[in-house]
Amino acid sequence: MPSLTNEQLPAFAAALIRLRGETLGRIAEATGIRTANLSVWLRGKEQVISAKRLVGLLHHLGMEGGRLRTDVLHQWQDRGSLDDSRLVLSLLQANNQPVWLFQDEQPGLIKTRFLLAGDVLIRMEIEPGVDQALDLATVVRVDRVITTPAALAGVPIDSMASAHNVLLALAEQAAADVGDEELLEGLMFQLTQTVGSNAASPQGWQRLELVLRKALEAGISPGDIARLIERHLQNR
Repeated sequence: MPSLTNEQLPAFAAALIRLRGETLGRIAEATGIRTANLSVWLRGKEQVISAKRLVGLLHHLGMEGGRLRTDVLHQWQDRGSLDDSRLVLSLLQANNQPVWLFQDEQPGLIKTRFLLAGDVLIRMEIEPGVDQALDLATVVRVDRVITTPAALAGVPIDSMASAHNVLLALAEQAAADVGDEELLEGLMFQLTQTVGSNAASPQGWQRLELVLRKALEAGISPGDIARLIERHLQNR
């Protein structure tokens, strides 16, 4: 998807506000934009809001440079036909990253789902509308669906790293249970991404250690891990 135009920004911002459960008053406090001005702008009407304040608004709502931010865990709630999710998730298509959908088999009206696209991680609570019960795979291109018996509502959300590590561990277990070699190779790609981007920091080494331990516990041999990493590095 090309960069968002000024005409598109109000619709995206309004969708993000609804998904995040924000109020105009709270946004005004965070961004310095007057509530009345923000309300008019969100309705697509001409309103003078400085470019600097618009950048601050979008950053507050989870966007930067026309894309979803990668430094925060996005937490959304969609109550209805997923129209807001459909609109905002179209941003993922521009990243050309594989999109993984994590879902569980837990009963209940509200479903917890995670979307992982590159470094973008989104936690969603979905409650179907009166006449529709769509799921995320119907509104965004999903390259991999990972179903786990573990309740995703219990995945920690105190930090991006903790949520990411738990999700990868669940994916590794699911792959080991069914012998999914393609998924295991994808997880090793995630591993080498960790090596490339975070190995210089203590947190990166801790994350690498955790992923390695989970991979070994899932039955992946050290030789398999080494070959996958070597193959990936040769292709870079």
